[in-house]
Amino acid sequence: MSGGSAPVAVKVTNETHITSLEAAQIEDITPGLFVGTAAVPQADGTLKALEVHIFPEDMRGTGEGYRPFPQVAGGSMTNATISNIVGTEGAVTDNGLTLTLKYKEGQQTVVVPKGTPVVLLGKGDAAMLKPGAKVSVTGSKDAGGALTATRILVGLDGATPPI
Repeated sequence: MSGGSAPVAVKVTNETHITSLEAAQIEDITPGLFVGTAAVPQADGTLKALEVHIFPEDMRGTGEGYRPFPQVAGGSMTNATISNIVGTEGAVTDNGLTLTLKYKEGQQTVVVPKGTPVVLLGKGDAAMLKPGAKVSVTGSKDAGGALTATRILVGLDGATPPI
């Protein structure tokens, strides 16, 4: 696996969660879905989505809530259920969507501009980890600096993990 321009060795264990992802479209975002989105704050108090992950029903509740997303300056991550969508007219002038995302402790309003990467998450396994696979790895370092993957997203059919 590589990170940036130099190869990075990452240990994969039985506890590593491997998830597939496939490219989706903004039109695939519908009320009632459980989604995750990395976002940045806007001046009006809403969040602007950097990407949207659509979870399958059997993954509903995964990481539910709102928290910092340190991979992006000022970023946040919201995993929640879409309770409302304002369509492609009105306040959103770029043919995007405005989502109301509800989770146990509250809700967030997230603007999803047209062109924002949207992916469908699914089941994955270690057999998907092949040379050339496009991956996003979350992990931890041990005392000696060795990296162990806790979660790996693997793009299918040429899909690239957005973040």
